[in-house]
Amino acid sequence: EAVRCKLLALGEEQSPAHCRIELTSENDLFFHYTHSVDELGFRTMQEHQKLMIDFPDYVSVVIKMLNNCIKEPHSFLAVFVMQRDGHARLDFIRNMEYKF
Repeated sequence: EAVRCKLLALGEEQSPAHCRIELTSENDLFFHYTHSVDELGFRTMQEHQKLMIDFPDYVSVVIKMLNNCIKEPHSFLAVFVMQRDGHARLDFIRNMEYKF
């Protein structure tokens, strides 16, 4: 199912203070998922996921990955996984032809 993604950044483009990602669906008007993170929250996420980018680059990297999913849907996938307790994650997967 196609999901609409809106990415909002608060502050300067080169150094945002806060990032918010909203996922919605035209097929399910009650589906609305929001991810909000500031620099402190990003540090926690960075440690848990072993991310190699810093918070100022987070917005542009997410935009790049979402655009890859739109431009090359056979090579790049975004998979939204939601748990029963309401927690969720957005996984980005790259099909490398020889391994998926």
